[in-house]
Amino acid sequence: MEIKLKATLLEHKAAIYALCQGEEESIFYSGGSDRYVIRWNLEKMEAEKVVSKSPTTIVSLCFLKLQNILLIGQMEGGVHVIDLTANEELKYLKIHKGYIFDIQLIEEKNEVVFSSGDGSISVWSTEDFTLLFQAQIGKGKNRKIAYSSDRNELAVTSADGFVQVLNTTDWSKKFVVDNLESGANSILYFKNSLFIGTKNAHLHEYDFSVNTKKDGIPAHNWAIYDLVSHRELDLLASGSRDKTVKIWNPNNLSVLKRIEGFKDKAHTHSVNAILWTRHHNYLLSAGDDKSIKVWEVVNG
Repeated sequence: MEIKLKATLLEHKAAIYALCQGEEESIFYSGGSDRYVIRWNLEKMEAEKVVSKSPTTIVSLCFLKLQNILLIGQMEGGVHVIDLTANEELKYLKIHKGYIFDIQLIEEKNEVVFSSGDGSISVWSTEDFTLLFQAQIGKGKNRKIAYSSDRNELAVTSADGFVQVLNTTDWSKKFVVDNLESGANSILYFKNSLFIGTKNAHLHEYDFSVNTKKDGIPAHNWAIYDLVSHRELDLLASGSRDKTVKIWNPNNLSVLKRIEGFKDKAHTHSVNAILWTRHHNYLLSAGDDKSIKVWEVVNG
């Protein structure tokens, strides 16, 4: 495996917490504690424009391609609905009392789900942005959520040390993955498994073929903040507070590459968000050092 740093993008003035894919494979958006949402072009390796300025720290982003709308989740528990065609705010959705840590689109149902630091999730219509459902998952923060269209499931992480899996057809509780020994921070459906990254830096796998959670492995030195995958390359990636990005073989959870330190020109502070694009298979990482790293991953 070969990893090449293609670019370091320096436009943000403070920590970056959110990345999301844009309307084209070469376009993505970023946001963070400087309160700016920036639109980037990977062909030119440059920022195209500031899309929005938020009154508070930006924690999550989600692009709705059908409507050309960008959802901006903030630390005070609200979500701004931005019409990118008209360049104006359509609505401000506020029901949560804690950070909007993640936003997940369920395209088949025209719904979007918010996960919050207040321990609850909410489900909204993407047609008129009315509230459809809200549920308390636990007392701790819900940092990340993951959706499986094949299984009609939404998995919600909880800082209380478990993952709650819901049936997206009626939002009933399906099952719980517990015994994580630490708060769940990040989550990902990939192949026939559910991968979970925890605050104590362990990576867990729930195998659906046997409906059992395997023993967690020590994956990083600090909390795992994000997990992403690339189906065609058959790879898994994790980003951590320990300043590193790791590339994994998802079939046996062996480490294929550790991106770290001066030799790799890697991050100097916590990695908060990662995004695997289809544009030349670039893997993006962003964090507290105010930078976005663009990595070219060649598997073979």
